[in-house]
Amino acid sequence: MKGIIFDFNGTMFQDSHLHEEAWIYMVNKYASGSMTDEDILINLHGRTNKEILSHFISSSLTPDEIKKLSFEKESYYRELCLKHPKDLKLTNGLINVLNELKHREMLMTIATATVKENVDFYFDVFNLGNWFDLEKVVFDNGSFPGKPEPDIFLIASEKLKLKAKDCLVIEDAYSGLLAAKKAGIGKVIAIDPFNKNAGLFIENQMCRNGIINDFTTFFKVLNESNVDISC
Repeated sequence: MKGIIFDFNGTMFQDSHLHEEAWIYMVNKYASGSMTDEDILINLHGRTNKEILSHFISSSLTPDEIKKLSFEKESYYRELCLKHPKDLKLTNGLINVLNELKHREMLMTIATATVKENVDFYFDVFNLGNWFDLEKVVFDNGSFPGKPEPDIFLIASEKLKLKAKDCLVIEDAYSGLLAAKKAGIGKVIAIDPFNKNAGLFIENQMCRNGIINDFTTFFKVLNESNVDISC
C-alpha cells in the first residue's frame, strides 16, 4: 500500500456517543420520529448532515433550512465535546501509529463526513497538523454524495495522487466500509471499539483485511493480513 486514508469520527476520535446525543437532541426538537439502533448504524454514522436531516426530519427541507439545522447540530456537538474534556483524546494507540507512519514517510489523509468547522476544531484540539496536511483532508462541502457512495474515498486518493487500489482505508461505519468497497480501495480495516458491529461487518465481507478495537494492534493486524505499507 502506498497511502492510508483514515475516517475520523468513531475511528481516530471516539465521539460516536456525542454525535448520537446531538442528533437525538435535534430529532426530538424538530421531528416526531425517533432513532432505532438500526437507524443509527445504517442511516446516521458516516452520512452527511444533509442526508441525515432529510431522513430523520424532513425530505422537503430547503438548502437554507439544511444549512441552519446543520450549523445548530454541529455547534451543539462541539459544546458537548468541550463539556467532556476527558473524552477529547485520539483513539488509544493512534499517536504512536501516526508517528511511525510519519517516520516511514507514508502518504496519508483523512476522509470524513463531517463539516469544515469540525475539521478546524479537530486540527486545533488534536494538533492534527503534526501528521496531516489540512489541504488534503476531504470533508462534507456539499459537492459530492456522502457515504456509502464512493466519492469521498476517490477524492481522497486523488489528493494523495494515488489510485484507490493502492490505498488502505480504516473505517468504523457500515456506510463508510461500503463506500470503500465501492471505490475499489485496495485494503480495508474496520475498527470496532466496543465490539458492537464486528459480526455484521464480517457477515457482509466489509473488513477483508481485519478488525481492530483500537490502534494498539494496528501493525499486528497488518502483518497478519500480509498488508505491506512500506513506502
